[in-house]
Amino acid sequence: MKLIIYFLLICNLGFAAWHFRGLDMREDGVADVLDINNENQLILLSEFQQQQKKSKTTSGGKLCYSLGPFTKKSESEKAQVLLKAKNIESKQIRLRDTSRSGYWVILPASETRKEANKHIRRLKKLKVNDYFLVATGPHENAVSLGVYSQKKLARRRVDEMIRLGFVPRLESVALPRKVYWLNWYKDSKNQLGEIMIANIKMQYPQISKIERSCK
Repeated sequence: MKLIIYFLLICNLGFAAWHFRGLDMREDGVADVLDINNENQLILLSEFQQQQKKSKTTSGGKLCYSLGPFTKKSESEKAQVLLKAKNIESKQIRLRDTSRSGYWVILPASETRKEANKHIRRLKKLKVNDYFLVATGPHENAVSLGVYSQKKLARRRVDEMIRLGFVPRLESVALPRKVYWLNWYKDSKNQLGEIMIANIKMQYPQISKIERSCK
């Protein structure tokens, strides 16, 4: 009889240990996600917990409607007045737009500053305008001959340099610019109607209304 009681007691203790261990794993949120047999999922627990914390923070953030981009601050301020007339309180934000591409004409980097300066002296002698020496970075000791938004203008500059006996190179680069957006809360009582958006687009055809995290 005592053996049976001891056996049942050991079984209960074993079940309790298994049960509470499972609870601990579920509370950590790891057991349901990580598979130790999948090498692509082997990440540090600290990293995983940081991801979880970040996800919870992000998901709890407010959403906004955003109107833009406006290429000038004055344009966004005029639109902001129109929104205010509709009792929509908006916030102006400034972003850096790198979607535009341009064309950079350069004389490739020389091995030494002394060699690069030879190009500079020659350009001066030939009375070439608009150039400068690249002093730092991956193109150190190159000579910039201008950045152009239109490829045909860049090609014209390349042809001009070739006629003068140089060997220039044409590279595609981003042309960053400041743009402005107007943000207002998505759950605001007053919202911007489609007719109003269409009227604003008549003045600023490039703008649109999107949804983003509030800033």
